[in-house]
Amino acid sequence: MKPVFDKSADLIESRTKSGRGGLLDIGCGYGFFLQEMKCRGWKVEGIEISEVGRQFVREKWGIHVYSQPLEGLALSENLFDVVTLFYVIEHVDDPLALLKEVNRILKPGGLVFLRWPHSTPIIRILGPYSRKSDLYHTPYHLYDFSPRTMEKMLSYCGFREIETMIKGNTRPSKRFNRWASVIFGGVGEAVYYLSRRHFLLPGISKTTLAIKPTERLCQGNQTPI
Repeated sequence: MKPVFDKSADLIESRTKSGRGGLLDIGCGYGFFLQEMKCRGWKVEGIEISEVGRQFVREKWGIHVYSQPLEGLALSENLFDVVTLFYVIEHVDDPLALLKEVNRILKPGGLVFLRWPHSTPIIRILGPYSRKSDLYHTPYHLYDFSPRTMEKMLSYCGFREIETMIKGNTRPSKRFNRWASVIFGGVGEAVYYLSRRHFLLPGISKTTLAIKPTERLCQGNQTPI
């Protein structure tokens, strides 16, 4: 994940007007992204339901990590400048409820950052062979989103300036998976920028950014209140 974390950190800092403020990473795992942002001067916290992950983050990095899901924490409103979710949204029972809570704890003008898989196009191409590859990672992935669906969800939950892109690729340990990620991820990112940010190659993990408006919106997000 390091290449993804590095590019994501640069992207977040290029899009945040408040400077190095407070950041919450939901599903922070072993805390490598939190440590990267901490080294850059951000005030960081994490959420991780895995006890092994939490213990590692606290002992290795000295970063505070919550043990409960966001919906059960009852955090204050307008608390963070940035909330990040790396490969989390596809695992939760109720993505809309989670995004609404993210909106609530973000400061006006705050940024939500999501990294998520986009597996369905590849599964449709592979047909019956997709069962062997288990690209949905059953039973752990409960949803698979398209860029359009992600945009609709974020808009419904009160976000604006929604942008989805292809940014960075992972480095899996297995050689074939690593080369596939590097090649297809690299091609997808190149095509995205060569097309002037219009074409998103299907089947490649996506990065989505959205902003919480400075004015509160009514449900349905049509007019400010």
